[in-house]
Amino acid sequence: MSIKVWGRSFLLVVVAVFAASFLLAYVQKTPQAGEVHGVVQDEWDTLEGTGVLGGLLWTKDSGDAAVLRGEARQLFALLTDKQGTGGAAGLLTRGELYRYLAEMAGEEKKKGDTEYYLAVNPMTVPTDVLARLGVVDVPEDRIFRDGSVSRGEVVTAAARVLEPQLRTENSPAVVQPVFYTYGTLEADLASLAALYPEQVTLEVIGESVEGRKIYAARLGTGGVNIQLDAAMHAREWLTTPLLMKMLENYAHHAKYGYELGGYDVAVMLEDVTFWFVPMVNPDGVTLVLEGPNAVKNGDFVREIKQNETGEEDFADWKANIRGVDLNRQFPVRWDVLRNVKTKPSASHFKGYEPLSEPEAVAMMEFTRKHLPAVVLTYHQRGDYIYWYYGQEGAVLKRDARIARELAAVAGYGWEYYGNDGGMYRDWIITELGLPALIMEVGQKLGDFGEWDLAWRRNSLVGLRAAELVME
Repeated sequence: MSIKVWGRSFLLVVVAVFAASFLLAYVQKTPQAGEVHGVVQDEWDTLEGTGVLGGLLWTKDSGDAAVLRGEARQLFALLTDKQGTGGAAGLLTRGELYRYLAEMAGEEKKKGDTEYYLAVNPMTVPTDVLARLGVVDVPEDRIFRDGSVSRGEVVTAAARVLEPQLRTENSPAVVQPVFYTYGTLEADLASLAALYPEQVTLEVIGESVEGRKIYAARLGTGGVNIQLDAAMHAREWLTTPLLMKMLENYAHHAKYGYELGGYDVAVMLEDVTFWFVPMVNPDGVTLVLEGPNAVKNGDFVREIKQNETGEEDFADWKANIRGVDLNRQFPVRWDVLRNVKTKPSASHFKGYEPLSEPEAVAMMEFTRKHLPAVVLTYHQRGDYIYWYYGQEGAVLKRDARIARELAAVAGYGWEYYGNDGGMYRDWIITELGLPALIMEVGQKLGDFGEWDLAWRRNSLVGLRAAELVME
């Protein structure tokens, strides 16, 4: 090798080494989350840097110790340069801590603010203000508990007020048990997709008679599909927020790595994909909740009700907007169905032919596309699971086990072996050979007094169903 070539090679090596060293130094000095002025620190480091912990004799090793009210007054007086005032002795409560933090951050509680917490007591506690700032961690069940607090909790929250880099991220609660209209559904789906972009994606699987979109929300990336649908019958609209709350709760626990009822939701979603179809009959729900003036076919449905009852009351309307019962639309013994009406009605009219209604077609095509390992179709009422439609042998044993296990979770009955025909469940069992269960929720239609019980009974049903079909 010539001297000139050797020299150029040596120069290139020197330049490369210098560039690599510079790049490494740059990466090491680039501030990361929880880093202040290029130095990685935690909440204890932050407060120790202010010098306030020395006077209290607090150390990280004593972080589990309960905090006295006098200690808290001293701490926050030093942090805010305000003279602490006298007060009751004893242990500091979480409500008192939150009021100290809000004052330190220059914030006040907003009246009626329950965006992040589902229950707050006392109502003077500024929970949502601090959650929005990321100063406190919202518990996984979103319930505020006003007990004593540890030094570690106080230090963590106070340090987050001082250093925004240390603050956490909290997602607000979205789905509420309200009169759940189609507009509410669209708004909540958009909010969930925005809050949980890595967990929730939306699809439109069809349209109703009047052109309202039928949505499916996907949760998870696994190869085993679990399908849940609701509000096929218009008057059973309370099943929609039930599934929407389930979607939100599973997404929330997956995003933050929380366990839910012993399930690691984030890990489960690597193997399973949940498909939620929360409002199969959006025209009918709109009629029930908003009245005939809110739908295009208002005069048509008025005429039906006048002929049937002589009253303009749509609270008991089950059908779609053309007076067809969507759960009697599927081509399984459709021609010999009993207990049906012969013309458009608020309920029990099977249509002039199977699959005449776009909502039923959308559900059939969607289910064929994804071939879910199990389908849970939510209805009201009865606190019962209907799962049987002529299964035999190993399939009967499989489906009975799923029904029995889900009944144990929900506290529902399941032993009835009835054949109906024409139902969505019947078509899935007969044509696809898959387990399908009708989940009949509660005892009263649209009764918010039953919401808490219905939610407690069904909150884990989807996870347990996924576990069963994965075994």
